[in-house]
Amino acid sequence: MRALVVVAVVALASPARASTTTDEWLAGLTERVIDDLRAGKPLVVEVHVPLCDNEFTRCGNAKLGDGDNPSTNLYWSTTPGLGVWFARKGSGWKRVVHLTHDTGDKDVLELHVYRRTVAASAAWRKKGAPKTFEVDLVIHGWRGSAIDRALAAYAADVSGKGTREIEVGESKLAAGGAARIVAFVGHNRLMDLDEYAWPTAGSDEKGTIAIACHTSSYMKRDVAGKTRVPLLMTNDFLFSNAAPLEAAVLTFARGGGYAQIRLDAATAYAGVQKREVKRVFGAFTNPADKRW
Repeated sequence: MRALVVVAVVALASPARASTTTDEWLAGLTERVIDDLRAGKPLVVEVHVPLCDNEFTRCGNAKLGDGDNPSTNLYWSTTPGLGVWFARKGSGWKRVVHLTHDTGDKDVLELHVYRRTVAASAAWRKKGAPKTFEVDLVIHGWRGSAIDRALAAYAADVSGKGTREIEVGESKLAAGGAARIVAFVGHNRLMDLDEYAWPTAGSDEKGTIAIACHTSSYMKRDVAGKTRVPLLMTNDFLFSNAAPLEAAVLTFARGGGYAQIRLDAATAYAGVQKREVKRVFGAFTNPADKRW
């Protein structure tokens, strides 16, 4: 974990306006989500979390940086960690899958699926969405030493390269490349590499969230586009955790635009870090940011 560089913020209530092109990206994604909901499908969010590993970044101590042990890991077991945050009291989420063995991949140490019901916004209902719909959050906790595999899985999924089915009771949930939103939360492995060969973008619209240090600098050029819509990226060093991810997902699901997603994510992050929103706001970015 690295210290957060403080960035001054001007007028939180008046974020920069996104360009016509990026507005069209978000509109296209929204239309595809509403099509799914109209067809009775849930909004599926795929999340890849390589556990914090002292081999790649400073995690705090030996236990927090043990990439083979989710139960003590910084990104998984701490209060805002991906392994416990959504199971907190009053979260609104219900855990419907909890695998610590037989996840289907030796490097995926834990697999969780959380579910909740969301009320559609008036604008979404006007376009045909049902009054309420299901959001399913599929979280893969990867072995820290398998960070390259976690990154590759994220890259493939956000590009629509194949479906990964998850058994939920007697039914199967289409995740992986079939998910409508794909996220990466953890150490930014791209900072360690000279270059990265991103898959060709698929033809189906997906939203993407990347919560790691400086993801915009390393992903914006190659990832952001019509079918890989950048809902949330970062512009600074920060502690990768579940709070801004949850906020971004729920704000989008409730019909929020880029500016509201960015603000809500920063607010959630500030809450778990016990910081003022204006002190962390600049660490988050998307097309509502005038620097985009």
